[in-house]
Amino acid sequence: MSVHDAVNRSRHDVNRQALCGWLLVGFALAGFFDGIVLHQILQWHHLLSAFSPGSDLRFQVMSDGLFHLVMYLLLVLASILLVAARATNSRVVTTSEILRLSLVGFGMWHVADAVVFHWLLGLHRIKINSDAPLAWD
Repeated sequence: MSVHDAVNRSRHDVNRQALCGWLLVGFALAGFFDGIVLHQILQWHHLLSAFSPGSDLRFQVMSDGLFHLVMYLLLVLASILLVAARATNSRVVTTSEILRLSLVGFGMWHVADAVVFHWLLGLHRIKINSDAPLAWD
């Protein structure tokens, strides 16, 4: 086997559990960022704010808490995948691959959030009290 073949093999021989784990880390961190910054700190919206805008704050905060619980569980799943990946003999990932995969996962969250929660399901808008809430989405 030539050096070129070995390099190409090592690039493609990355453990799938590690790939999925780091993508999930980025996805969950983006969910936490959204929930903490937009829901809690800026208080622009809540997860289900389209169902009862301006009313039943207790319901809204509980839905945000359940959302954070799901993100927490995704992070636990990612951790399990990453620990399992370390137990195998295949190449896991490099530091630059970790950063890239996490950023891709972070971006995947924002695409999923915009398309599913904002556009398809209409659960909430990013900034409900705006004159043009769709522009924020």
